[in-house]
Amino acid sequence: MACKKSDLISAINSFSAARVSEDQNLLNFSAQLLFQLMETLEFSPEEEVAEETPEEPVAIEEKTEKPALKRPRKKTAA
Repeated sequence: MACKKSDLISAINSFSAARVSEDQNLLNFSAQLLFQLMETLEFSPEEEVAEETPEEPVAIEEKTEKPALKRPRKKTAA
């Protein structure tokens, strides 16, 4: 039997609270509950994706000007 969305959310919240509290017993219990609910999830089959042939990369022209490097100014004592 599939689990309800509210049960799964409750288990996730319990697991999160257990992680924050660092209570090992609570963490073990909530992790076990979460895994039990995850085992009941039903997934639809994945759609098969047709294999695509890779396209050849198109050369991109540089339209921006490269900045001209300037010499750093000499520091002068003020």
